[in-house]
Amino acid sequence: MSGIHERLAALSPEQRALLERRLKQQGIAAADLASAKPGRGQAAAEAAFVPKRRRSGAAMDFSLFFFSGDGSTMDRHKYGLLMECAAFADRHGLKAVWTPERHFEEFGGLYPNPSVLSAALAAVTERVELRAGSVVLPLHHPVRFVEEWSVVDNLSDGRVSVAFATGWHPADFILAPVQDPDYYIRRKEELFKSIEQVRALWSGEAVPFTDARGEVHRIKTLPRPIQSKLNLWIATNGNEETYRQAAEIGAGILTGILGNGFAELEGKIERYREALLRHGYDPQTKKVAVMLHTCLGQDDEAVRAKVERPLKEYLKTFLSQQRQILADYDGMTDADFEAIVSRAFDKYYRESSLLGTPDKCAMLVETLRDIGVGEIACLIDFGVDRETVMESLVLLSELQRKFAFDKELIP
Repeated sequence: MSGIHERLAALSPEQRALLERRLKQQGIAAADLASAKPGRGQAAAEAAFVPKRRRSGAAMDFSLFFFSGDGSTMDRHKYGLLMECAAFADRHGLKAVWTPERHFEEFGGLYPNPSVLSAALAAVTERVELRAGSVVLPLHHPVRFVEEWSVVDNLSDGRVSVAFATGWHPADFILAPVQDPDYYIRRKEELFKSIEQVRALWSGEAVPFTDARGEVHRIKTLPRPIQSKLNLWIATNGNEETYRQAAEIGAGILTGILGNGFAELEGKIERYREALLRHGYDPQTKKVAVMLHTCLGQDDEAVRAKVERPLKEYLKTFLSQQRQILADYDGMTDADFEAIVSRAFDKYYRESSLLGTPDKCAMLVETLRDIGVGEIACLIDFGVDRETVMESLVLLSELQRKFAFDKELIP
């Protein structure tokens, strides 16, 4: 591991800043990865973390999050796990099922359109919320978005909720309604502009749009949705400005555990809630949901053995996409890459996931509850076999009951 430390230290300031930012987005601290001794750096900081207040009376919701499904599989029942888990969530009182928008990559390729999947889930569920996690709104015309999701809202009897994201991969923007390099650059600005239009259309307002001949039409969408207002979330990797913008429009937050850990997340949630108040929203009605890889079992080592390979593959997929950051640095070998992945897995398993026994996981849930998180979005489709996933969901439903505000509402 000392070789990794030396290689990271030898990067230019620009390379290191970019690498750390990318790793931080996945809850991995580069300094921690480079450390050769457990118990130092990030691990020690997390062990010493004490929330500013206790929220033992607060509820914690649990939802299921899908993200990693292999789009290249030829299995004729490739959506079986999604459908079975959604039915379980519906029967056992889990809060929601999230499906993402992913394009052009095998990893996550099962999920190119969350509105289509949510329409299918609407037919086999009755209570669970159907959420997009997330729609890359700059890739969609606001009118088309509202038309599609109004259909899903009707099919589900008003159970739709949507998280929006800016998108980041330039290739995805071949789907955008505007083919302009500047559109990609200003995608965050376009996101919040489109959110305003989506809200107006959803509420039944006539919104002006210009056609191919330059004529302006005031458009009202059909069908009308069941819900008068669309419940919105903003997906963020931790950008402070995004928290502020989400508060400004009264949206919830969908995020992960950040590279600097619980203290950073607690501070951002605190400032987010202060901003909600400033903009006239009740902070108690807006939630911060944190995505966590989830697999519960009765024996910690048995769980670790089952999740290690698929979770390492997940980390490799992400980190390999970032290796171009180090493209001009010949010293980063495959062995170094494997060691970084192993170190990252240890951190994920130890600090940033619901992996292991219910007692181990409950401690993390308590910490997240105390710093103001209101929901854990449990990422379950990262390569663990179906039987293990379903056994884990039974334990997750029991964990949910422990943190429910009103246990009588949980079947």
